[in-house]
Amino acid sequence: MNEQDLSDPAFWLSIAMKLPELVDDPEGAEHLVDRFSGQYLQVLLRTSGKAATDHVWLAFWHYLVAPRTRRKPFGLSGRAADLLIAEFQTALSRPG
Repeated sequence: MNEQDLSDPAFWLSIAMKLPELVDDPEGAEHLVDRFSGQYLQVLLRTSGKAATDHVWLAFWHYLVAPRTRRKPFGLSGRAADLLIAEFQTALSRPG
C-alpha cells in the first residue's frame, strides 16, 4: 500500500461503504473516514509494536460503536465495527 492510497479518503470510503450499516448513510461514512484518516491512521502510521497498535485499533473500535450524537452522525454495532476494522487492517497490510 503506498502513501498516496493511504492518504486518499476515497480509498477508505470505498471500504467503509461496503458495510451494510453504512450503505445508506453516506454522511456517517464520510464522517467516519474523515476521523479515521485524520486521526487514527496518522497514529497507526507512527506507532510500532503490537501492543501500541492494538491500543489504537481498540480506541477506534470504541469510537465506532459509540452512540450517534449531533457531532457523530453514525453508530455501528460491535460486529460491524469488527468487520470494518478487519477490512482496514487488511488494506493497510497489503504491499505497495
